[in-house]
Amino acid sequence: MNKTEKMEIIIAILLVLVFGGTLIYSNIVNNKVEEKRIDETVSIVTDRNRFYTIDSVISKYIMALSSKDASNVIKMLDNDYINLNNLTEDNVLNVIETIPENVSSSTREMYQVGEYDNIYKYYTKVRLTVEDYYTSTFLKNIYLEITVNENNLTFAVTPINEITYLNKIKEVENG
Repeated sequence: MNKTEKMEIIIAILLVLVFGGTLIYSNIVNNKVEEKRIDETVSIVTDRNRFYTIDSVISKYIMALSSKDASNVIKMLDNDYINLNNLTEDNVLNVIETIPENVSSSTREMYQVGEYDNIYKYYTKVRLTVEDYYTSTFLKNIYLEITVNENNLTFAVTPINEITYLNKIKEVENG
């Protein structure tokens, strides 16, 4: 074997090693990206325990709003929502519509939107009724996004409008 043939073999081996290394590296990077991808599937919540857990969060939020407890309302709200709307304990009850004291809430619909790293989002439609001793009168529906972080065992509430809610529901119907 002459010197030129040895160089050609060495270059061919180096090219195979570089190509193989690049291929292995790109597969590792792609696998990590796929693992971190957020699951955006939307499904109706059928698990009773999960439904009642989220319903309990909603009840606490409604109770804090109806008792005009600004401190608890601000603690329950999502940090991004607080920052976006420049909310403080002093102004939160002016920005978020309060609810009369004699209101009862009933979660009518609940959808789960995917999951990422044990963080779940739920979109809910909540029916509010005014209760007195003899009657129950429909007040309105409110829509909430509830974020549950199962790693930290925390939750956050974000009031949303009906259009945002319906757009999420449409994803369910369209698959």
